[in-house]
Amino acid sequence: MMFECQVIRKHLLIDKYYQLQFYEDRILIGQENRHPAKYEIALNLTNRISWKLNEKQEIIEFGIKYNNNIKWFAGKHENLQKIKQLLTNKIFNHSISSFYQSSELIGSGASSKVITILDQSKVKYAAKCISKDYITKKKTPDRLNRLISEITILRSLLNHQNVIQLLDIFEGESTYYLIFEYLQGDTLHKFLKSQSKPLSEEMIRTILAQLLQGIQYIHSNNYIHRDIKLENIVLSTKQCVQNLKIIDFGLAIPSTVFTPFAICGTPGYIAPEILQYKESSQGQFRFTSKVDMFGIGVMLYRMMTRKSLFDSENTKELLSLNRKCQLPKFSISGYSNELNNLLFGLLESNPLKRLSSEEALIIMNITQMTQELQFSQFTTFQYDQDDFEVEHSIDFANAPYQFPNKFLKYELENSFHCNEDHKHSSLHKSFKLSFSLRLSQEIPKQDFIIEDFQNVPS
Repeated sequence: MMFECQVIRKHLLIDKYYQLQFYEDRILIGQENRHPAKYEIALNLTNRISWKLNEKQEIIEFGIKYNNNIKWFAGKHENLQKIKQLLTNKIFNHSISSFYQSSELIGSGASSKVITILDQSKVKYAAKCISKDYITKKKTPDRLNRLISEITILRSLLNHQNVIQLLDIFEGESTYYLIFEYLQGDTLHKFLKSQSKPLSEEMIRTILAQLLQGIQYIHSNNYIHRDIKLENIVLSTKQCVQNLKIIDFGLAIPSTVFTPFAICGTPGYIAPEILQYKESSQGQFRFTSKVDMFGIGVMLYRMMTRKSLFDSENTKELLSLNRKCQLPKFSISGYSNELNNLLFGLLESNPLKRLSSEEALIIMNITQMTQELQFSQFTTFQYDQDDFEVEHSIDFANAPYQFPNKFLKYELENSFHCNEDHKHSSLHKSFKLSFSLRLSQEIPKQDFIIEDFQNVPS
């Protein structure tokens, strides 16, 4: 038992006193020394709990669903606050507007919006608002299961400075809310485009070390991200690469449980073994952490060359280049042999030979010590011309794909892939949006109601 306190069910004539016992997987509420407990709440993501606050913004009651009615329990404020704290990410909360006020819209996608919100102390957070209409539109529970899986994974990854932190979850009548720490900076993709000069090796190493440490933490907790790309790396502070965060775990899976094969990720970043897989001749496919390492290699290539590893506006051609994975056979000038070796170790087409996060970090640590002895001779470079075009327009995120192998047919191969490097207004209608093409070929409507906030920005 994690916590115990007294709670009160208020009635018109006589109030009833109960003992609340908080366990890892459930809450029991019953009269002292009587078994079984009258009320039992399973702590899972199919349940929700409601809250009432007083004028001082203190929690004074919580409500649970029992026999299709809400049963309210009062108690000492400090005890109820402790209960809410223990419930973090274990169960959906109701009444988000009691705890936060909406601020401004900062992003919008197929199935969700991202807004900034303020708590009672005016601290800013980011809320991912997911349309329940989109989640429940399909007759199968696939989309809801993926949302639950994303939350489950995020709540397991709470102790690393390079992984986004999920702080709370709410459920309204038409919207799910995922509350995250607010990151002030841009995505790594936008940051790279804003640089007028190539990155120094010192800066690249600073970025790469954090990516490797973050992904190693994810892998050590037995998860695979499956959509590592520049757009899923965010700077905590504007124009500062000292604290990067890996975000968006919508395609992440546990590595200890078999996951049916699906081509997933973002074209241009997908590990070649996924695209090259043939079920009829190769048997059962198993995802490994090496698919994430290839994505880090693609990002490293972009940082060193300011170019995409695979470059095409057409999805069929882009996937073909990605599948063949024919890499340049020359070292990238201006950077050390060690960094070049690390690049090609990450981009190795054979996943058995591709560097793991641990191996890459060992190489970085060894070369860093060598560099320090050599007075950091590779940290500054001079280039004759600046050929890096800085684009000042609205960015469109690459769309992660997940679909069965058999879906690689006419519709996909003749569509266009709209990413942040190729923007054409004519592509908007054919832009393939996530959640997942494997789960549905329908593109849901963009607008939906966020019912718990007043005057939500749009």
